[in-house]
Amino acid sequence: MSDEKITVNRPLVGIIALTCLGTALYLFVSESEQPMWLAAFVRVGLVMSALWLALPSKNREAAWARMSPKTFAGVSIALFALVARPQIMKFMLPLLLVIGVLCYVLRPRGKQRPGNRQSPPSGEQATTIKHRE
Repeated sequence: MSDEKITVNRPLVGIIALTCLGTALYLFVSESEQPMWLAAFVRVGLVMSALWLALPSKNREAAWARMSPKTFAGVSIALFALVARPQIMKFMLPLLLVIGVLCYVLRPRGKQRPGNRQSPPSGEQATTIKHRE
């Protein structure tokens, strides 16, 4: 393989996704006798939409750029388990929701000491702050 860098045009991917999904919507509304084309446009449109979301933009890097191997392995195993046994979803979804909320609430905060939290004085509520020497 060569060491060429292949660039993907993100706006073009988005236009292709919208075109495919729009065509699928037209085929669905017009009650076309071509269910194969409807299914194909829906699938290609969804895959292109997912690719558009994952591609890097000018302000952020690609979605997978900061994924560690452990995270990738965990997500892969979870997806495989869901595909192998879909009925596990009714137990795992509430569990994952609770874990997500707990992780959000218990996440580490920025290092701020209680003595450094001084808000600037404003109007009548201004108080004199005395410093120890």
